[in-house]
Amino acid sequence: MKNKKVIFKPENKIVEAIGLSPKPAKNYFPKWYKDMPAFHERPDGNQIFTASRCIPFLDSFTSGYIYELVCDVQIQYKGKDKSTGEDLISYGWVGDLRPMSTRKEEFGTPNVFPVFDGYYHTEIHWNSFWEPSTPNGYSTMYHHPSNRFDLPFHTMTGIIDTDGWSIPGPIPFLIKKGFEGIIPCGTPIVQTTFIKRDNWESSADIFNEKEYLNTKHKAKKILLGGYKKAFWSKKSYT
Repeated sequence: MKNKKVIFKPENKIVEAIGLSPKPAKNYFPKWYKDMPAFHERPDGNQIFTASRCIPFLDSFTSGYIYELVCDVQIQYKGKDKSTGEDLISYGWVGDLRPMSTRKEEFGTPNVFPVFDGYYHTEIHWNSFWEPSTPNGYSTMYHHPSNRFDLPFHTMTGIIDTDGWSIPGPIPFLIKKGFEGIIPCGTPIVQTTFIKRDNWESSADIFNEKEYLNTKHKAKKILLGGYKKAFWSKKSYT
């Protein structure tokens, strides 16, 4: 099968010169995942697999491409806006590329999102600097880096039809309440995966015990890695 090709287009000449275009997501495994043991011993002495052996979990980390933060950013909380009640977030950065901006700075309007538990009520936007150009019929989903609950922010999810639109734009995110400090350069901030625009119809099937047992046996008969060996298809992003 012929590889599909995505081209990341820079916002301007400065972005092109500095580089830092999105890279394959497989390059951004978090330390906690790398440190996770393969097995966990139960009180009865038997061992069970941890998430490090889960192929669907692995696929979520390695699929698509990652936008990383272009420079160190220092976050400070400045209290509440007396007129709106919104949280005031101050941020500072170094370098030639401005990594983010608040909605108020960019559009002169207040937040469009409601208050979410655990997050400051301030809508901030990542400046993406690069936009993918995808083959005909493919859209791009922008989302928080998969399973990265350890990051001090949460990036919102959106889908753009990037086979026609390829101009970089702002990507909204929220800062976790209580966080103040530096988000380091190189931190993964956005993950992109690609979606083929097919039309779908759904229906509810009846339970087929023979099919269920047959499928289950194909995986369970293999001591280690049954799903991987019997069903999994390797994905490639370079």
